Amino acid sequence: MVTIIEMPTLSPTMEKGKVVKWCKEEGEHVAKGEVLFEVETDKANVEIESYVSGFLRKHLVESGNEVPVNTPIAVIADTMEEDIAAAVGTPLSELPPPEEPKEIAVEGIPFQTAVSNAAKRKVIKISPLARKIAQEHDIDIESLQGIASGRRITKKDIERAIAERSQKLAVPPETEVSAATQLTSETYEDIELTKMRKVIAQRLSESKRIAPHFYIDMTADATGLTNLKEDLKNTSERLGVKITLNDILIKLVAQALREFPMVNASLLDDRIRVYKAINIGVAVGIEEGLVVPVIRNADQKTISQISLEIKELTMKARNKKLLPEEYSGGSFTITNLGMFGVETFHAIINPPESAILAMGSILPKVVVIDGEITVRPCLKLSLSVDHRIVDGVLAAQFLGRVKELFESPFLMLV
Repeated sequence: MVTIIEMPTLSPTMEKGKVVKWCKEEGEHVAKGEVLFEVETDKANVEIESYVSGFLRKHLVESGNEVPVNTPIAVIADTMEEDIAAAVGTPLSELPPPEEPKEIAVEGIPFQTAVSNAAKRKVIKISPLARKIAQEHDIDIESLQGIASGRRITKKDIERAIAERSQKLAVPPETEVSAATQLTSETYEDIELTKMRKVIAQRLSESKRIAPHFYIDMTADATGLTNLKEDLKNTSERLGVKITLNDILIKLVAQALREFPMVNASLLDDRIRVYKAINIGVAVGIEEGLVVPVIRNADQKTISQISLEIKELTMKARNKKLLPEEYSGGSFTITNLGMFGVETFHAIINPPESAILAMGSILPKVVVIDGEITVRPCLKLSLSVDHRIVDGVLAAQFLGRVKELFESPFLMLV
């Protein structure tokens, strides 16, 4: 029996995956449950186990290449002698090198069709990165000189074509441009977008374009929060847990969401879906961008449990080891830039959620209490809301309750 292994779909936002490395070489025996290859997704690197046993007959995608989900990437057969020609749509002896499918396959056309039709089309020698840049900038690769000379078209060839086109559009034909003003590869550096950055750009652009954002700001007295943190310090250390203000904030926000379920909701085509589970995403910045691991059923967990879980998820996020179920399914998000000295900011809603809470630094502020001027630690709260789901009054009531809990955290026990 011959089995075609495809690029798996590992998250709702995943459209393509990159084969980071093959853990089994061609000709090796693979047992069911053994790690077959590692995939780079938009959030993490994930080890993929084989769901069948057999011999890995062929890699259809080489390490380092990116392909759409559901694209065939390998062939496993029961024996080394079994004919796999029918499975891949062409005789084995005529299969192209591993990189060829990536260069000639067209998105939306089945892999087998693309391979079998390769001989009928002109194969252009071009690196995957060069092809990608050419497509993004609408460059006709067949018109480039690299084809005529028979060599492989590179990134520099595409950059040169882009620069030449830009100069033609920007400068009158008879106008001379000095060498100092010409756009060349020596005057700039292109940094290729990571998968994570692409998804961030796509999802947040979509959020701002589709969801009508509005913002509500409040200032909370953080005295109660800081006192609670100190009160919990000794107890938490005995349990082997170092509780942070962020851990307490997650618990307090979960309590407010339980009281205002419409904020814990998403807009579908013709209805609003109100989630029964309070799954709070916590934005974590890493080198490649931003990930949002999710604390599930946060309202049902103790502060110590939340603290242990968020630390574990944060470490996995920074090591790119988060599993799909650990960063999907959130119903509300918290983001905190206070540790960087940011006093206040407005965040973009993480779709399909209805709101996101942004928090800044706890700073000493002059306030008036009972007619007397005093200094208190204060915290700025900024709620970004999707107006299609949550109206102004509800948003104000919810943020007001969050502020009340922040100022008197013992109220979550009532």
